[in-house]
Order: sequence, then structure tokens, then C-alpha cells
Amino acid sequence: MIPLTESNGVTDVGEIAAYSDSDRFRDLTVQFVRTVAEDYFDEQPTPYPPELEIRGNWRLDITVYHRGEIKGNGSGKVKDEVLALTLAEATRDALVGGAPNLGEEDLEDARFLVTFSHSPFFFGHLNELLSLLPYFDMRFGRSFSDYGRSFAFIEYDGAGKELVEDLVITRTLDKELILQKIEQGKEFLLRAMNEDEYGFYKKYDAINDDFGDRLHTVYSASIIYTLLKIYDFDQDERIMAGISDWGDFLISMQSRDTATYGAFHYSYYFESKEKEPRFVVGTTALSIFSLLDLYQRTGDAKYLESAKIGGNWLTTMQRADGSMKEHKRYRDGKWFSGTKESLLYNGQVLSALSRLYIITGEERYYDTAEGIAQRFAEKVEKEGYYLGDDYRWQNPISTAWVAMSLLDFYRTNQDEQYKDIIFRVGDELLAKQETDVNHPLYYGSWHRAYSTSGNGWLAEVMLEMYKFSREQNMEGSEKYKEAVIKVILWIIQNTYSEENTFFLKEPQKAIGGIFMDYSHRYVRTDSICHALNAYIGIINELEDGLLLSIPERPFEVVLDDLRN
Repeated sequence: MIPLTESNGVTDVGEIAAYSDSDRFRDLTVQFVRTVAEDYFDEQPTPYPPELEIRGNWRLDITVYHRGEIKGNGSGKVKDEVLALTLAEATRDALVGGAPNLGEEDLEDARFLVTFSHSPFFFGHLNELLSLLPYFDMRFGRSFSDYGRSFAFIEYDGAGKELVEDLVITRTLDKELILQKIEQGKEFLLRAMNEDEYGFYKKYDAINDDFGDRLHTVYSASIIYTLLKIYDFDQDERIMAGISDWGDFLISMQSRDTATYGAFHYSYYFESKEKEPRFVVGTTALSIFSLLDLYQRTGDAKYLESAKIGGNWLTTMQRADGSMKEHKRYRDGKWFSGTKESLLYNGQVLSALSRLYIITGEERYYDTAEGIAQRFAEKVEKEGYYLGDDYRWQNPISTAWVAMSLLDFYRTNQDEQYKDIIFRVGDELLAKQETDVNHPLYYGSWHRAYSTSGNGWLAEVMLEMYKFSREQNMEGSEKYKEAVIKVILWIIQNTYSEENTFFLKEPQKAIGGIFMDYSHRYVRTDSICHALNAYIGIINELEDGLLLSIPERPFEVVLDDLRN
């Protein structure tokens, strides 16, 4: 039997993570399953390893994946039986009954998924009840299923990789892993460019290998912005070679029509050559971010001119209370403006106009920015430092934009009230980060921020809070750095890698893409941008060696569940 040792709990930063009993059990199991499969085709008996001669009441399934497709399933549900025998029978069952088209030559590309079921009556029925509640936060409901439903792992390179809710779990983080993800993310972003138009896609359907039928201005702007940061990091000359074409596409999406002069079309249907008659203030604001960066790098006045007329349009979209109209769109022969307030859009415009004012010195940009900043100050005075808007209840994304945009505005106006708001909002955000190591699906993410896009953005904000707190000689700046490290672990867990692409037909095309969340496996390119901005911004602040490690349950407890 596999020797058992006591669990050590959370591994401290700087320690070397031990190869656990759970790791050993997973590795031995998938290696044995593969041996059984190979011996099946060779018509040879398979000796049972003594470590797997564990007697118990087993419920397990073997699933065979081959190039993204399920080729076979086998089950073992027996009482008072040796584990090795149950595994062997389930493996042969998968090959005999479920995989008639899988030959011995296909085994090299096949991957085996092993799932042990152990659903206690209480947890199973509780999950059913919770699923019937339409407003119940399933992040809580699903927490019962993390360990109450299955103990699963997928084969990869001779090892068994832990799965929770069909997601390969990442429990350790070091600089080398972050550097790997920077490189893989860069390559994915370069693949996300349309080679005819030089614009970039919003998302990638990894299941169907499809980028969609249109290019999005704001995602193109964000990708340009991130690739320029990557160039500063690794001097990849492909990025500098692409600037001219990427910049031209971005400028081509700017309206020159009287009613929307300076605004940026939201998207472009490249097959029909049609630009969407919708103009979102956030699209123009984030385009200004990239245009100003391009101008500062190249000195080409066309980028500054484009940024300025974009800023001019934004100044026309402000309401009397300082907030921004979210969009302007053409429908049924008329122009319509948005009527809701979005803290995200307010913040994006505040940041863009603050940056534009710093470069140009034109008062119109400062005046509009100041109106938004004062709106934020009034809002926190009435509602506190954890905020919502007309689109969402109190949430970390909207709240974070208040802090981030006021950071930009503070560089134009060092009023102490704005600095106070920034740090009070930062404290609220830190309190909302998920830190329960017992639930690895969520550890490091933010409560009520469910997507990798949102959590990547929060990683960027925490990075800027870390830098700002050090600039201001504030105590406790390390807490922001620690928050960045935690969320990076979670984002990497939600990034396509060789380990977790077993269900994809074209896995190499997805590598480096960050999928939306563990339930929705399409890639959002802004998720990659936010993450890479944070990775590059924090990497030189990190120590060598292990940065973070979160524990599993003690294996002796897991084994008790599995065999009983």
C-alpha cells in the first residue's frame, strides 16, 4: 500500500513543495491504466503493482480521449475489491465496448481520465436543492462539490494531473511558470490578428477552432497596448514590425461623420466590410490609451491627432452630473444615447482624458476628467468604497475602475481626497479576494468577479496599487503584491496549456489563451491582455523559487472517502 504521511498544510513562500501522496497515487494509477491498455492490445496479462492492492468499495470511471474526442468509457463499481483489479477491468471495458476505432497505434496520442466518485448523500442532495434556487450564488453551492463528488485526474506525460470540475488544478507558482505564460500569451495574441485587415479578434471558440466573423476596435487597441509592453520586456522585433499596420487599422475605425466625429466604431465585419454603427465611450477611451503610446514611441503626429479628436468626442458625452453617457448608436433612422451609468466607462474615460491632458495640456480634457473625479468622490461619500452602478450590484470590477482611474487623475491633481479614496477602495478590494485554500477553483480570484477578464483586470489594478503605495511611502504595500501573486495563480489555472487541452481537437492553437472561466472554455483576448500586463509589471519584483503553494486535503482522508 502507498505509505501515508501527515499533511503539512499551506506551504510557505520560499519552501520547496513536496511531491505529495496524492501526486504519487495519481501517477501510479494513470501509469497502471496505460500499461493495462498496452497489454490489452498485446493480449498480455498485466501484473498488479503492490501499491495499488488497496481493498475497498470502489466507484470509478475510465474515459479515453484521443485528439479531443472521447473514444471510450469504462466503469468499475464493486464492493470489497482490490483497486488494481477494478482499474484494470474498467480500462479494458473502455477499450472493448467504447473504443472500437482506437488502435494500438493511437495509444501514444490517447489520454486517460480517471474519476473516482464519492458523493455522500447529504452533499449530493444539497447540491440538487441549491441548483433549484435561481438567485443562489453557485460559487458557494459548487464548493460542496469540489471534494464531495469526485476525485479525478487526467494523464499527461506519465503523470496524473488533478482535476476539479473538469479543470486541471494549479497549486504552485514560480517565476518560471509566469515567464512561460508571458511567452505563450504573446504568441496567442499574435495569432489573434486577422492577416488581411490587421485588426484583432475579441474571442476564440477553442472547441470549434473559430475566431468569429468580426474584428473589435477595443480589443485591437488593448492587444496593441499589451504587445507594446511585451516589446519593452523581450524586444520581439515582430511587434515593432506590426505597429504601422495595427495602428492604421485602429485609426480606420474612427468615425469622420459629423454626428460621431472622433468616436470609434465598436466592431468591423470583415467579410461584408461593414462597420458597426455603435460608438461606446469605453472603446474610444481605450483606443486613446494605445494611440498615445504609439505617438510617444514613434513621434508620428497622426496618432496624437487621432487621440485628440477621440478625446474631443468624449467631452461631448458628459452629463451634467459628471457621469458619461455610455454609448451612441444609430437605429431606425435615429441616433440614441445610453441612459445608464457605468463606473467602468466613467473610469475608462477619466483615465484616457487624464493621460491626454498630461500630453497636450488642453483644458477641455482636464475639465471633463475633473467632472468624473468629482462624481466618484460624491458617490463614495454617499455609498461607501465598494460600489455598483446601473449595470451591476456592488462588485469589484466597477469598484476597481474608481481606484485605477483616480490614480491617473491624481497625476494631474494631487488633491488628498483622491489619494484617500484610492487607498480606501484598495482596502475594500483586498477584503473581497478569495483566500480559502480548500476551494482551488476560486482561490486567488475575487468574489463576484467570475471571469478571467475581470480578475485579470483586478490583477492590473493591484499591481498599480502596489506601485502607487510605494511611491507614496505607504506602509503595507506588500499586501497588494501578494494579491497579485494569488490571482496570477488562478489565472494560470484558467489558461490553456498542454496539460489541460485534452478535450480539444486543435490544442496547439489554444495554448496561451485564457478561457473565460472553468464552465466556459472560449478564450477572451482581453483576458490575455490584462493578465500579461500584470505578469510583465510584477515579474521583476518577484523572488526566485516557489512563490505560492496551496495544499490538498490529506491523502489518507481522500483515500478513506474513495474506498468507503
